[in-house]
Amino acid sequence: MLLDAKSNGENLKTIFCVRASVKMPSRYSNLIGVVVTSGSLPNSLGVVRAFGRRGIPVVYLDPDRLDTVRYSKYITKRLKCQSSMESETGFVKVLLDFGKQINGKMMIIPTGDSDALVLSKHKHELEKYYHLPLPAFETVQKLVNKKDFYKLLVKMAVPHPETYFPETLNELLAKGREIGYPYIIKPVYSLPFQKEFGRKNFVINSSAELLQAIERLRGKNLEVMIQEIIPGREIYMFYTYFNRKSEPLAVCGYDKIRQYPPDFGSGSFCRSNWRSSPVEECIWLLREIGYNGFAEPELKKDPRDGKYKLLEINARTTTENRLAAACGVDIEYLGYLDAAGLSIKKEAYSFRRDVSWVDDFADLMSCLMLLRRKELRVAEIIRTLRTRKVHSVLAWDDPSPFIAQFAIYFGFGALARALRAW
Repeated sequence: MLLDAKSNGENLKTIFCVRASVKMPSRYSNLIGVVVTSGSLPNSLGVVRAFGRRGIPVVYLDPDRLDTVRYSKYITKRLKCQSSMESETGFVKVLLDFGKQINGKMMIIPTGDSDALVLSKHKHELEKYYHLPLPAFETVQKLVNKKDFYKLLVKMAVPHPETYFPETLNELLAKGREIGYPYIIKPVYSLPFQKEFGRKNFVINSSAELLQAIERLRGKNLEVMIQEIIPGREIYMFYTYFNRKSEPLAVCGYDKIRQYPPDFGSGSFCRSNWRSSPVEECIWLLREIGYNGFAEPELKKDPRDGKYKLLEINARTTTENRLAAACGVDIEYLGYLDAAGLSIKKEAYSFRRDVSWVDDFADLMSCLMLLRRKELRVAEIIRTLRTRKVHSVLAWDDPSPFIAQFAIYFGFGALARALRAW
């Protein structure tokens, strides 16, 4: 839904749809397209399609030859570039060199945490050539660095899972033995941990698993923390965009029905829904820290007290970005209009609940694992197949990324993945 720039907690319930047809002010007439960074496949591909389908030029930063986003017909130019995590200086240099060559400005859309951090850090020099929908580096750091993030939540009195910050492995061992099982050991920075271990965290159910996790962490130079596991499966997320005045212009909320991996993973099947209390609290928090740009808060409802506990806020576009568009608001395009200085005409409409989004590949693995654990029935899968939904990759007007990903996903490693899931 599109929000009035001066919305408060009460009129957040008012729902609007974008109807914009306004001449671009001359001072913004040099906004000529977008640069999309390389994140997850559904995230980057969804953003590419959002602009390409409107005829807006799209430059894609292409760090990996196996990245199937590169096959989208909506990419105007592929720019070979190291990822921001591999080489910060190389990533920024490619953008600066390209910026000097173009006649006008492009908007950079960050689709990964590392991209958001690096772009905000070098915002001053990049803004000579680009529009960047990002706040100051210190603000992005508060969200991406999970230690800073949870300390911020303590300071702001925002409900969240109980979290501890051991400074050494010895402290980790002592605290881990002191509190009750189960809990998770999670990283301060997600991407290096996932790259090293291929997972988001370690689930600890016993002293033996704690010792095993500590041995795996030894010598890795990865900062971690201990966090309680909120019981239940009621997870809520929403996608939003804040303008330069830290005013939320649009929100699309959705329930995370399934994720992959099933316990601590990215959404693989989501359904649009509107839940006022978590939206209002997170919007208040983002305003308080002076946020600007795209954001995706994720919360979990705690059945013990009925409160939504904030898990994280992603300072970037979201994997489910095409769900927002299907619900009536294409949030990336709205951000583009805001960067261009366009005023947006608003007309009321009914929020589209129960629109589903499915990850064409990860949800299959999630279903197999849940079936094996007897936490999902075949009838439930059939029911979700019958709902109206948006696909993460499959699109009849742009089939090549799906074909390429299908070949990779169901190639030589497919049998091994299926056997592990089953």
